[in-house]
Amino acid sequence: MKTRKILAILLACMMLLAIIAACAQDDPETTPPDTQEPTPTPEQEIAEDDDPPPPEETTTDDREHFEFTFYWNYDWADTSPIWGNDLVSAYMLEKFNISVVMDAPGTSAEEQIGLFFAMDEFPDVMMIERDSVFLQLIEQGILLPLDEFIAGSDYERILDAGTISMSRHTDGNVYGLLNWATTQPTGNNGWVINRGIWEELGSPPLDTIDEMFDYLMMVRDAELTVDGMSVIPLQSAADATIMLDQMLASFGVKNMQGVAEVDDELKLYFTAPGTEDALVFLNRLWNENLISHDAFAITSDQVREDLTAGRVAVYYSNDITSTLANEIRPAFLENNPGNDYVVIPSPRAPGVTDVWNSHWYSLGWNVIVITRDAQHPERIFELIDWVHSEEGTRVTRWGPQGIMWDEVDADGFPIMTRTMDSLTPDEGDELGAQLRWTLLGNAPFSDQAEAVLNSRLPEDQQSWATAAQQNIIWNQSMFADAFLNIATDPVEPAGIAFSNFELQNSIFIPRIITAPNEDAARAELEAVIETIYGQDFALVEAHKNAIFQANRALIG
Repeated sequence: MKTRKILAILLACMMLLAIIAACAQDDPETTPPDTQEPTPTPEQEIAEDDDPPPPEETTTDDREHFEFTFYWNYDWADTSPIWGNDLVSAYMLEKFNISVVMDAPGTSAEEQIGLFFAMDEFPDVMMIERDSVFLQLIEQGILLPLDEFIAGSDYERILDAGTISMSRHTDGNVYGLLNWATTQPTGNNGWVINRGIWEELGSPPLDTIDEMFDYLMMVRDAELTVDGMSVIPLQSAADATIMLDQMLASFGVKNMQGVAEVDDELKLYFTAPGTEDALVFLNRLWNENLISHDAFAITSDQVREDLTAGRVAVYYSNDITSTLANEIRPAFLENNPGNDYVVIPSPRAPGVTDVWNSHWYSLGWNVIVITRDAQHPERIFELIDWVHSEEGTRVTRWGPQGIMWDEVDADGFPIMTRTMDSLTPDEGDELGAQLRWTLLGNAPFSDQAEAVLNSRLPEDQQSWATAAQQNIIWNQSMFADAFLNIATDPVEPAGIAFSNFELQNSIFIPRIITAPNEDAARAELEAVIETIYGQDFALVEAHKNAIFQANRALIG
């Protein structure tokens, strides 16, 4: 059945239900919101096609319907969309007869995962980091081995055997599906500038840290305002660690789980050459009022509000091309016609040649795990495996066939009839594509498709995010397979020492940056190094180094 016919029947049913519901109301003026006339879907917005090609076959699964919870262990995750309320999830609901309830921590991810352990009750599926929590879940028998599901799957076909082997636990089993496993650079970290402010101040060069400092001083001294509020010279993501890590990159340091490579060995990143200079530079920015003094109290929502309004001259973050591109920038452009945010190469400190803002693993970002509490794990895997396939990627990234695209090219990439950027916010919500329901990301197919689709467009219509990644961000992304699996076991002495490090790290970063002067900042740095090594951080270095050297030998 063609998509338009399906949609017409659905709309007719909705209108009939609306009439019945309205007749049942005592007061015709108080019609519930869900009986209002539906908003036209993206499909209806597209010009009529006399004879569109048939869509890919979608057959209703006749197995029993069930529901499972997909938990993101990230407090920033947006889990407000409801499965079945948009075209993409409705397509999957029909295809698999499964409903998915997205969930995330109410406050702290660390506290929520601790509560799961305390109650000994876990979500059916979780998206988590490959870290100590992942190891703890394996050791306590909470995760299901996935090898029998992987055998013969699209997942096994798409990923090479070596990549899957690297994801095996020491007992030989695979417990986590690799999310966004890839063979090419990825990343979202970087710097952007408000082009309007930059041009107003003469478009100065921003290639070096010194040039960036001079520009931030220009912004401060110009006393610019937007809607009566002062422009913030430099804003980072609302996280002290991100603030420091992105600045460390400009000074030639890559913090990898508390350590950095120094002379072919891993050392506490506070001791790496460049870290002290980066911290002193941030302290200087703070004392010159170039960083907002609510930087350590501001929320992510407040940062978004300032960026949307255009009150930020320079912004750096680990989330440039998703949140900024997809959520903030459209509203900013609407409020500031003719202006834009522009991604720039990260400024370099003197003597630094390689700036690694992002890093990428062949194993991707994190893992998707199925817990022992899940019902019908084989059907859960079947859904997730399909989402990871080329067909599933097409549907979840660009919508079902017949709406935004009708045909595919020889490589399976969709030939778009309309660009995703042309969708209004309401149309985007109705469609539910892009990354909303990407339960397991296929990086090679998705990235290649984005590049091909972008290249087919006129230059003035090409994707801002895709161009930024390909031209700038991915050029500053470090291949990091040597750092795979260096997480410490939280119950082992090295793991306990690492937990102590994390606490001291969170305490001292704001203290160093907000110190009253450079000497005080350096004194705080000496104190944190002494404190952390006094809590057995040498055990952490030894543990991570052993794995690091083994990885280097394995990958050559």
